[in-house]
Amino acid sequence: MIKENASKGKTKKVINKETTKKVEEPKKQVVSYVAPIYFEREPIEKDIHVADLFYHVTSNTFELHPHAPQHEAHLEMVIEGDIGIEEKSGSIKMISKAETPQSWILGLNKSREFSGNPFIASETQEIYEI
Repeated sequence: MIKENASKGKTKKVINKETTKKVEEPKKQVVSYVAPIYFEREPIEKDIHVADLFYHVTSNTFELHPHAPQHEAHLEMVIEGDIGIEEKSGSIKMISKAETPQSWILGLNKSREFSGNPFIASETQEIYEI
């Protein structure tokens, strides 16, 4: 901020510096991912939320939280394998759950296994720890 004072024909410039304090926010670290999984019922009814699939980065483990026990066994069989994602060129890219679990969980919503036969994976959400 600059102020000009006029006294006796002389001009003085007074400069006041405002000090700002930088506040550093703690870094967010992804500790888990969650992928909501639905049983496809549309266009007749709304899709049914049947499970949440968690991937914990620190322990490198998957955890299934089923909400509909009648679909649990079928869903467990589907999530045990690799997923295939169809690319723009028409080829299918396979993603291994054992080799790249983070890519596997992030690609669930684009995979052929969770594209409505009979399950649909919604977009994976990140869970942060501060």
